[in-house]
Amino acid sequence: MHVNNWNIVVIVTLLLCMATAAPLRAAKNNRAVGVVKSWRLLHDYGLVDSTKVDTGWLNMPMRNVQNDYSIANAYNGNMVSPIQSMVYFDRDGNGMRKGFVRPRMDHLFATAYSPYVLTPQDVHFYRTTIAYSGVSWQKGFVNGHQDTEVTFHFTGNLTKRTNLGAQLRYVNAPGQYANQQGKWFNGAVFGSYNGTHYGLAAAVTFNTLSNFENGGLSDPSELGGQLQAADLPTNLYAMSGYKYFSGYLNHHYSICVERERKQTIRRRGEAPRDTIITEYIPVTTFAHTFAVTNHMKRYIEKTSRQGFYENTYLNMTATNDTANALAIRNTLAVTFEEEFNTWLRFGATAYATNEFMRYQSRAGQYKPITKAGFGNATYEEIAEQHLHWMSDTLVGERWTNNTFVGGALYKNRGQWIRYGFGGDVCLAGYKLGEFQVNGHIDGIFPIAKDTMRVSAQAYFRNETPDYFVQNYRSNHYIWENNFDKTYRFFVGGEVKYPTQWFKPAVFVGFENLTKYIYFDSKGLPQQHGGNVQVLEANAKLDLTTPWVNLENHVIYQMSSDTVLSVPALTLYHNLYYHGLWFKALYAQIGVDLRYHTKYYAPVLNPALGQFMAQHRTQVGNYPIMNVYLNLYVKSIKLKLYLQFTHFNYYMMKNKTYLSMPAYAENPPVFRLGAAWHFWR
Repeated sequence: MHVNNWNIVVIVTLLLCMATAAPLRAAKNNRAVGVVKSWRLLHDYGLVDSTKVDTGWLNMPMRNVQNDYSIANAYNGNMVSPIQSMVYFDRDGNGMRKGFVRPRMDHLFATAYSPYVLTPQDVHFYRTTIAYSGVSWQKGFVNGHQDTEVTFHFTGNLTKRTNLGAQLRYVNAPGQYANQQGKWFNGAVFGSYNGTHYGLAAAVTFNTLSNFENGGLSDPSELGGQLQAADLPTNLYAMSGYKYFSGYLNHHYSICVERERKQTIRRRGEAPRDTIITEYIPVTTFAHTFAVTNHMKRYIEKTSRQGFYENTYLNMTATNDTANALAIRNTLAVTFEEEFNTWLRFGATAYATNEFMRYQSRAGQYKPITKAGFGNATYEEIAEQHLHWMSDTLVGERWTNNTFVGGALYKNRGQWIRYGFGGDVCLAGYKLGEFQVNGHIDGIFPIAKDTMRVSAQAYFRNETPDYFVQNYRSNHYIWENNFDKTYRFFVGGEVKYPTQWFKPAVFVGFENLTKYIYFDSKGLPQQHGGNVQVLEANAKLDLTTPWVNLENHVIYQMSSDTVLSVPALTLYHNLYYHGLWFKALYAQIGVDLRYHTKYYAPVLNPALGQFMAQHRTQVGNYPIMNVYLNLYVKSIKLKLYLQFTHFNYYMMKNKTYLSMPAYAENPPVFRLGAAWHFWR
């Protein structure tokens, strides 16, 4: 998306929010008490995960895609950047704490953009008695550079059973360093129908990212010197783009029985009254899911001879690499519902999935990027059109077909114990022999006036190497591999015991990887011949009082091999005052800190969008501190904040604030933002 004036985006989203809020005010006296329920679908066979609608106001200044992803990340310093969490179990597909057994996106070139991409599994579906909408706006200022983020969300029920909604997010981040600008635009249109016997959930998502690649700073020792960040020399002038599109439909039919129960009805201005209603309890459900996804990764250089890459194979003038992966997937499932099974008290699902996948990559000669036909357009404008709007130049194609069968056994309605076990295996196709088995068990134990929650998770699975890991051809990298499957065994557990004053939570996870695949320092995929183990101990302790809170998050990690390097210690602390001013304004004033010990951080390869293992340069041992003011006007649901990031820059003698070799964190930035929710 190319937007010349971001103010247009702000005005349009505000008008949309106000338009959707108007019917709420008009119907104020005629509607029941507002209720918003939310859920998402974790698996193609229809596994539902109930979620909470996010309307909280505390810690709004820290809410962005990178901080939400992990407390420590390796990235290029900008808001839009390829990114990898320094916390191993925060990465997509590692562990089970985020509810997914497999990675959300099965594509090599998607991994570096995972936190930015809105997939069908990320879409929240709603059932509301009122319309709900919201808009947010954030802006950063430093040395004439301004980055902007705008979000919009709307959902409402057309009828008692039918809901529609949409969400948009746009970010324009020029970056503080040379050749670093990034843009990101994503969104979704979604809807659901919840009938007595028939129901469906459907979503269409789109994601477009583009970022200039500078290859890092030529001399990181110049940080904090006489030159401004934008004037520091960099290693590369190139551009990357990533596009993701998905269409998703899950629909089901349930055979039901009737049951009667008492329900209390509450309306504004009326006393509560009881009535007897008839419920339809599902016995057996038949479901079908259709999903289509398309990934495209593109990398462009105006000139290939910049001395950054060791090899240039196909075109010495310019680079225009493209890789594309299309997947079309159908799943059929039958579920014996837990609600009806009063004797055994669990549910069971059996399913079969068939997927067609098409892989495309450049395998021929390149057309150099010229200004012919573009008039007076700048190189940046030409490159962006090459990334997103020009006709495709892909050559070379491979179709594959995979068939999986699997099942799940679960108990999600128990008062004290809940569990789930599942697995599947590929019977035919490119991924023949791929399998996974997984399980989790959760216990809820009242202790005094509080509740302790204990959970354990485990999986054992193997993974077929991505097609592009086995076969890839580009201007700077060509390989043909025959790697074996990677085997992964994970076990982990978590204990939470929140009380009035203390909120401790401890997670311990261990994973063993056999035949682990990684990218070496030359940018080539390699397969480790043995085992790599990763251990994580993750502890949170929040101390709360009526006025002052202290949030503490400490993570210890250990890896058995340097091909998978992680910092030994990662910290996050947030100390703040919060209170009610003038009986109308909630306020939060605080300072937060992020820190990790030195380690051999992986480094980004711009042409591949992959993070390469390296053993020459350590980064870390530098804190990043931010100070902020956060305000909330509850009566109109308006949030406002001011933040000054990296303020400790002015106190540090050592200015080596790198997130990975040659790539620096941002210098101090003044940020402000607002969010407004429209609902009763």
